[in-house]
Amino acid sequence: MKYAHLADLHLGSWRDEKMRDLSTKSFIQAMDECMQEHVDFILFAGDLFNTSLPALDILKTVTKKLKDVHEHGIPIYIIAGSHDFSPSGKTMVDVLENAGLLVNVCKGTINQETKELELQFTTDPKTGTKLTGILGRKGQLDQRYYDSLHLPSLEAEEGYKIFMFHTTVSELLPTDLAKIESQPLSVFPKGFDYYAGGHIHHPTLVELPEQGYNTVT
Repeated sequence: MKYAHLADLHLGSWRDEKMRDLSTKSFIQAMDECMQEHVDFILFAGDLFNTSLPALDILKTVTKKLKDVHEHGIPIYIIAGSHDFSPSGKTMVDVLENAGLLVNVCKGTINQETKELELQFTTDPKTGTKLTGILGRKGQLDQRYYDSLHLPSLEAEEGYKIFMFHTTVSELLPTDLAKIESQPLSVFPKGFDYYAGGHIHHPTLVELPEQGYNTVT
């Protein structure tokens, strides 16, 4: 099994046209490489766009490339990040999901008796991989989701599992950012094979199988 993990593309974020075009070209190149490598699926761990409602020219380019990936039979699994999330629920991520170009794996319900967040798994049809995750919010507002997360059902699920997140994790912070507000790895469910993160813009990988967390990055 082979999959790609991307995050924080922030498409449309630059005011300068050359820089904006550069980020878009990077996205296109990444998607082309995924198709050339014949990956089984692609993970976007938040902030594909820099806003919940990106400009039409950016959207046109992205939609065309996502369609190419879809036609190559490569599913794309995504969560919203702190930039492309909207409290109103009116985000381009939802529009693209409704168009069948990607799948938002951040799905769940609140148990009315326990008030806990019960996440649902999305199963990749080709590999059987089970995916779930929590979206990102500005100002660490996503912390309340982790505080109310029902862990036993997630940890008891069998099979190859991926947890997607878009938040600041203490164990992943570089030394120059060590004092910023963050959450410990212990807020995540244990026993997943891969934890696909985004938000900090500093690629770091930790492996702590003895604590129940295999590959976190």
